[in-house]
Amino acid sequence: MALRKFIGMATAAIGAFVLSADARAADIYAPGSYKDAPILVPGPIWTGFYIGGHLGAAWTTIGTNSSTFWDGTSANPWHFTDFGGEKLHTASPFGGAQLGYNFQSSRFVYGVEIDLGGFAGENERTFTATTLHFLGDVDKVAAIRVKEEGGFYGDVTGRLGYAWGNMMLYAKGGFAWLEPNFKVSGTVTDHRAGTVTPFSNSDENKALTGWTVGGGIEFMLNPNWTLKIEYLHFDFGSEDRIFAIDANNSWKTFRNDLTADSVKLGFNYLLHDTYAPLK
Repeated sequence: MALRKFIGMATAAIGAFVLSADARAADIYAPGSYKDAPILVPGPIWTGFYIGGHLGAAWTTIGTNSSTFWDGTSANPWHFTDFGGEKLHTASPFGGAQLGYNFQSSRFVYGVEIDLGGFAGENERTFTATTLHFLGDVDKVAAIRVKEEGGFYGDVTGRLGYAWGNMMLYAKGGFAWLEPNFKVSGTVTDHRAGTVTPFSNSDENKALTGWTVGGGIEFMLNPNWTLKIEYLHFDFGSEDRIFAIDANNSWKTFRNDLTADSVKLGFNYLLHDTYAPLK
């Protein structure tokens, strides 16, 4: 419910922004009178720098399909792999700012864009895995609790679009990073020794790097202001979380896979005030 309320508020805020835009925006794309009508309808020029902001929703997934968990010393570690493909799903509101530069050649628009922002949300799940003794008995059970509490993100992408009238349909993709606020803790139960060893993460804010791809549609409201709707998919691959247990070089490593999908509404301010006919 909180996520729906956030999206509703974000939509209302951007809608209010659109309604408060220059009331003469429509005059840019239509003649003032039939007497003064030009042969070609004026169209926007997208070339130049722009800055803006965005609000939306993100869905992150922490998977264990290729996860491993190592417990022991570098000489003789225990290797846990049976996580059963469990996943932690988190829905989060997010927002931030963007800046970029467009080039336009006829109806084709291309350029570079940078997004920076943060997302809020909280969810947790416990993953379990076991190792077996050579006789088939369970030797150890690892119970790993992963808690996600938002974080900061960014990306540097290339954009390629096709413009007609006051609209542009575009695709984008490139490099992305995420600094999630992970809190990882758990226990390893040794059934043969009758011991339970707790552990917790020591580098929970480790940055993740990966890639993103997506696209959207952008509307030019007047020569300076645009409104856009955009979808992006992020993949940050597998990442190891290492935990030091004691002075005897005992260590534990948990590997997780993290992906995210996002939908956002945004606006841009183009740092120019020119327009010309499109052929």
